Amino acid sequence: GMKPINSIVTMSDQLESHPIIAAVRDDEALKAAIAAPVSVIFLLNASLTNLKSRNDHIRDHGKLSFIHLDMVAGLSKDQWALDYLKTEIAPTGIITTKPNLIEPARALGLYAIERLFLLDSLSIQTGLKMIQDHHPDFVEIMPGVIPKVVSEIKRHSPVPIIAGGMIDTKQEIVELLKMGVIAVSTSRSDLWNL
Repeated sequence: GMKPINSIVTMSDQLESHPIIAAVRDDEALKAAIAAPVSVIFLLNASLTNLKSRNDHIRDHGKLSFIHLDMVAGLSKDQWALDYLKTEIAPTGIITTKPNLIEPARALGLYAIERLFLLDSLSIQTGLKMIQDHHPDFVEIMPGVIPKVVSEIKRHSPVPIIAGGMIDTKQEIVELLKMGVIAVSTSRSDLWNL
């Protein structure tokens, strides 16, 4: 399908030059993220009443917006939701744990980030299979702080990796980037200005 104007190369370039992603849950955090030198913002919590204004706010400031589809109050988690997001909201892309939404999102020209919770060796195997079967643009692994897990996914994943969850220090970010993740997502606003 048609890719957005900022093609995947540009998206990866954006992340390579700004590898910290602001994960925001409320308007106060959104305000801080817009003021920070990040280029990508993950909208983790939203509702049908504030989704458009939050997304517009991000795009108006020249930043890329990703909506965590699973966490939008009042929105179903299906093809209709994707169509609605694409036509009415127009984010850069979506984040979802639901593998069946990855390809339909990409077909609409939305970037798709698959969020994986890697809690044991079985979830690592099923996660890798999901990546290989559904071809998201990026995979976000949670929690992003376990080096062994990060390197295991890195070794076998055909798509770039974002590490998220439980990342509290600049040192952790530096280590993760050294391990080859393309970006790190964090809701800690003190880390957005690094």
